[in-house]
Amino acid sequence: MTTLTSPTTGATAPPGNGALPASNGDGKTEILALILARLERIEQRLDRYEALIQQGLPMAAMMTDTIDGWMHDLKQSGIDVDERAKESLRLLVELTAPQSMEALHALLKMLPTLGALVQQAPGAVATLVDTGDDLVMRLREAGVDIEHLGRRGLKAAKALIDSNVLEDSAVAVISNAAQSLADSACTARPVSAFGLLRALGDPDVQRALGFFLAFAKSFGGRCQTGV
Repeated sequence: MTTLTSPTTGATAPPGNGALPASNGDGKTEILALILARLERIEQRLDRYEALIQQGLPMAAMMTDTIDGWMHDLKQSGIDVDERAKESLRLLVELTAPQSMEALHALLKMLPTLGALVQQAPGAVATLVDTGDDLVMRLREAGVDIEHLGRRGLKAAKALIDSNVLEDSAVAVISNAAQSLADSACTARPVSAFGLLRALGDPDVQRALGFFLAFAKSFGGRCQTGV
C-alpha cells in the first residue's frame, strides 16, 4: 500500500484508518499528508469498484438481451406475460394468507401419514382384488350367472337414476319420512275411534293426509299407464 511522506517534516502517514497523531512543530503539514494518504486509499478502492462494475456491465447486458428474447418468444406464442405476472402475484398473496398457511402447515403434518398410506396402498389393492376374485369364483360354483347379475344390476341402477329418486325434493321427502318413523317408534300410543276423529283436527295430521291422498292419486295414475 502506498504511503505519503511530508516533504517538509519527513512524517510518514501510517497505514489503516487509525486516529491522527498529535501534531508536532509543523502540525498542519503532517495533517495534510495524512489526509492525502487517506484520499489515495479511497481512490484505490473506488478504482476497484469501477473495475468490477465495468466487468459486470457486459454480463448484465447479455442477461437483459436473453430475457427480452424470452419475452418476445412468449408473446409470439400468444402468452400475455404481464397478465401471467399479475396472476402469479395474486396467487402468491393468496398462498401467503394466514388461512392458506394454516392449511399448508396442516398438510405438512399429514405428509408422514399419507406417505405410509401410499406405501400400503399396493398391498391393500392386491388383497381387495384377490378377495373379489375369490367371491366371483364361489358365486360361479354356486351356479350364479355373474354376467347376468351384473347386467341386471346396471339396469336397476339406471332405472333408479331415471326415477328421480335422487333429486333433492325426493331425498328431502325420504329424509323426513325416516325421521318421522324414528320419532313415531318412541311416541306411538294406541288410539281409539274417537281419538282418530280428534286427530283429524290436527293441522299436521291433515297435512300428512293431504300428502298421502296426492301420492295415492299420482301412484294410481302411473299404475294405470304402466309407468
